[in-house]
Amino acid sequence: MTRRFQTYLPGLLILGLWAVLPAPAAAQEAAAEEIGLCAAETPVMNPWTRKKPAGWWLKRHEEILALPGRNEVQIAFIGDSITDGWDNAGLKVWEKEYVPLKPLNLGIDCDSTQHVLWRLDHGEMDNLPKLKVVVIEIGTNNQGITRDPPEDIAKGVEAICGRVKQKAPQAKILIMAIFPKRFGAIKHDVANGLIAKLADDKQIFYMDINEALVTGKGFADWVGHLNETGFQIWADQIRPQIEKLMKD
Repeated sequence: MTRRFQTYLPGLLILGLWAVLPAPAAAQEAAAEEIGLCAAETPVMNPWTRKKPAGWWLKRHEEILALPGRNEVQIAFIGDSITDGWDNAGLKVWEKEYVPLKPLNLGIDCDSTQHVLWRLDHGEMDNLPKLKVVVIEIGTNNQGITRDPPEDIAKGVEAICGRVKQKAPQAKILIMAIFPKRFGAIKHDVANGLIAKLADDKQIFYMDINEALVTGKGFADWVGHLNETGFQIWADQIRPQIEKLMKD
């Protein structure tokens, strides 16, 4: 399970899926306001269409659901385009570090916490009986695209941890600090400080490897995507913790 399928479902099937999906994002967010939820913790499909073909996001979600070998997965990575990059710039590192652990890449380009929540609510973490560790790297698009305040970003990450506990109560969770943008100039310090408080060091753990990424020149662009060096730094920095959590 090193890469995702590249073939998409037929168009008619996609249209059929849209017909049975929940209400549009605006309606869902309005309902969330009534029960005191913020946008970042309200599950919605990603409406982002800039430079993307129609229906692209749902197709990626369906690709993930169609991956074989889910019942053997031991480690999963949840996130946005940075995590998605394990299938591209990080592929060599992924194959070396994680393929022996039967990994699952749950990263999709342009996602914020609310979009990850929708995906988890719609099957992406179902039927993973051997899952031991979940690595979460999410939040940069909450700041850059959906414009959520730091407090709401932390609530979104907390909600994701809650979904993981529901779907795979046996798994340990490793939350990464939101990676910086502009080669370290934008560090998300407030949001990361709040996210760090989610760790209980029993089931949920937190790591900040941002300094290693900056000093190691692990960034491919100012947005915060990693180059191959960055993915190796990521793997190197979390390896001791992953090994410990896998044994536990």
